Formats: sequence, structure tokens, C-alpha cells
Amino acid sequence: MTRLPRIGITPDINDTAAPETEYVLRKNYTDAVQNAGGLPFILPYGDQVEEYLDAIDGVMITGGMFDIDPGLYGQVAKKPYVMKPIRTDFERALIHGALARQMPILGICNGMQLLAVCLGGQLVQDIPTEIREALEHKPMQSATVVQHTVQFSGTSRHMAILSGQTFSVNSVHHQSVLPSPRYEALARAPDGVLEALEARDGCFAVGVQWHPEYGVAEIDTVVFNSFLAKAREFSQRDVMQ
Repeated sequence: MTRLPRIGITPDINDTAAPETEYVLRKNYTDAVQNAGGLPFILPYGDQVEEYLDAIDGVMITGGMFDIDPGLYGQVAKKPYVMKPIRTDFERALIHGALARQMPILGICNGMQLLAVCLGGQLVQDIPTEIREALEHKPMQSATVVQHTVQFSGTSRHMAILSGQTFSVNSVHHQSVLPSPRYEALARAPDGVLEALEARDGCFAVGVQWHPEYGVAEIDTVVFNSFLAKAREFSQRDVMQ
């Protein structure tokens, strides 16, 4: 019997100085993995990254209401940011380890931004102040509501999406990814903000700036089904050898 592909999911963390610090993960992340045919595992932070990677078939780097240290992508912070170095360090190690193993990676929102940084890219630190006539990418409305469109201009190596296709998606971010020769810019919002990327070579390493775990866009099912299909292939790699 073929086992379900095991997906390691990174949680967020509350105040690490609190006496009862909690890991936090929205249920819809695990629901999306299960609905696409996977078995979700939440990964507590720690040094056992290689042991985690030995046990799973794919990595999902989730979103969060914090920012990546600009020093990690060669910039100086332009204003004070809320950062979570313990989480970022753990997720960076997971991404680099998964890339080395050719293990599928899906980065969502902040996870897409960190994937870009790990691949050698940089970020727009604050969309409203750095991009003229930008759309509102961090609206007050719930992520269960679509906010703007994204149009695919690149051709994905791993997802069955045609160049020119447009989808309405939700949006919850104030930073964005800058173009880089290290990854393919798959989709953009009407204001030019990069909304989806894919590593130019190697395994499934895809980032999306919106939140597909809410399932409000037609593209969301494609993203998760494609990710789980590659994780399923990865899970069978040793069996086939």
C-alpha cells in the first residue's frame, strides 16, 4: 500500500519571552494538505532539521505577521520591523536542507519571501512606500475575501498553469519579492508586485504571495495538488531505486 506523502509544516510562535510560549498554526493549513492527499506534521523549532527531513516528503513554509531581517538579503532596515529570528533561522535551515535533497518546497506569503531570500533574491521592504501607485496588499478585510488579481506570465515547470491566465486571490502582506535570475517570476499583480515564483532548476520550489490555504481562488487547488503530487513522487523515490 502506498503511504500518504508526509508534509512538514512550520508553525508560528507567540512571544518567546512569555512563560507559556505557544506554537500557533491555523487549521486551514493542515486541512489543505489533507484535502490534497497528504499527511501533515507540525515541526517544532530546533536543531534536528536533518532528522525532520529524513522523516518527511515535502516542506511547507507558512506565513506570519512578521518580517525577515533585511540583513539576510543584503539590505539595511529602513524602519523598525517585527522579526522572529528563532523562526526564520529554523525555516532557512529547512529550506536549504530540502533544496539539497531535491525535496518539494511550498512557501506561502512570508514563506515565499524567505524562499526567495534562500535562493539568492531580495525583498521590497515596504510596498506602500517603495512602489508608486501600488494596490492595497494588506487590506483590513478577511483573507477569506479576494483582494486583487494575479496574472501568470511565466511557464511553471511543475504546475499546469498557462501563461496569461488570471486569477482573483486574497492578500495579506506589506513586503514583496524582487526579481532575480535565481528564480522564475511566475505571476504578478496589476501593480507589478511579484505574486508567485519558482526555482529555475531542481525540485519543486514554489512560492505564492497570497494564502491558498483559504481556498478562495481557483488557483489554490492547483497549487496544493501540484505540491502534493511532487511530494508523492519524492516519497516513492527510494522505493523505486
